[in-house]
Amino acid sequence: MASELFAQTFAAHNREDDLRDYLAKAFGEGQQTRELGDASNLIWIAEDMRAKTIGYAHVKLGSAAASVQVTKPSELARIYTDREWHGRRVGAELLRTCVDAAVDWGASPIWLGVWKQNPRGIAFYEKNGFRIVGEQTFHLGSDPQHDWIMVRDLDQRTAGSS
Repeated sequence: MASELFAQTFAAHNREDDLRDYLAKAFGEGQQTRELGDASNLIWIAEDMRAKTIGYAHVKLGSAAASVQVTKPSELARIYTDREWHGRRVGAELLRTCVDAAVDWGASPIWLGVWKQNPRGIAFYEKNGFRIVGEQTFHLGSDPQHDWIMVRDLDQRTAGSS
C-alpha cells in the first residue's frame, strides 16, 4: 500500500527504473519490518468505510535533518493520500495525528523533506504551518532530486488542537 501510494504520486514525474529501484529499497519487506519493529517509528493507516486503505503517515521520533538544529526533533517521513481522496481532509487528519504524536513525545519542531517539483505538497505543508528552512538531496534510484526542508514549530501546550 505504501509503495502504491508513493508510485501514484510520483511515477509520472520519474523514470520507471529509478522508481522501481527506490520502491524496492524503501518499501521492501525487510525495510518495512525494520521500520515497524522500531519504536521510534510511528505509522498510521487511514481507511475508508469499507476498510480500504486510502492513506498513511509515518513519523520518525528523534530523526534530525542537517539544517534543523534542535534538541528533540521529529521527522514527518511520509504522508500520502490516495488521489481519489484528495481535498477530503484525509491528509489534514493524518497530519494532525502526526503533529499530536510529536507534541506528546515532547518534540520541537517537526520537519520534513518535500521535492521541490511537488507544488501540491509544498502548498499543503505551508497551509498547515510549515516553512522552508533549507535544502537536501533525495536519491530516487540513481536520480539525485532536490528537496526543501520544511519545519513546523510545535507548541507543547496545545497538543490535540493543531
